[in-house]
Amino acid sequence: FLDKGEDSITEPELKAALRKRVLAGDFFLVSGGDGRGVIVEKLLDIMADYLPSPLDVDEIWGVNPKTGDQVGRKPDVNEPMAGLAFKIATDPFVGKLIFVRAYSGVIKSGSYVLNTATGEKERIGRIVRMHADKREEIDEIVAGDIAAVLGLKSTFTGHTLSDVAHPVAL
Repeated sequence: FLDKGEDSITEPELKAALRKRVLAGDFFLVSGGDGRGVIVEKLLDIMADYLPSPLDVDEIWGVNPKTGDQVGRKPDVNEPMAGLAFKIATDPFVGKLIFVRAYSGVIKSGSYVLNTATGEKERIGRIVRMHADKREEIDEIVAGDIAAVLGLKSTFTGHTLSDVAHPVAL
C-alpha cells in the first residue's frame, strides 16, 4: 500500500475491494475509539465508505397487516411510502422527536401516514434534519433518508409508518 511501485494498489482500489467484501457479507470491519469527536468523525467516514447504503439493498420485506401477505418495498421514491421509527427523543424547544428512516417512497411534512402497529392514521407535523447542535426544518425525506418527525402522538420505537393506501409492517 505504501510502496508506490507498479504492482501496488491505490487507496481507492483498496477501499473498493473492502467494500465489495463487506457488502457480500464475508468480511467485517472492526474499528476502535474512545468517543471523542475526532474518532466519531472517522467512524462515520468508515460507515459511509464501506457499509451498504439503502440503494445497495434490493428491497425490504414486511407484512400487509390487513391480509398477512408478504410485501416488498424497494428503496425507490416511486414505491409506496414505508418508514421505521427507531428512536424517540425529547427536545426542550420542539417536544417529542421521532427518528424515522424512510425505506421507500417519500414522507412529506403535513401528510398522513398509517401507523401499522396501532392501526391509526397520524399526521406528520414537521420534519427536521438533526445536526450536532441544531435542527434544519425540511419538507420531505425520501427512501434512504433519516430525519426526525414531530406531531406523531401514538408512534413509538419499532413502529412502521406506511402509505395509508398501501400498508406494510416492517
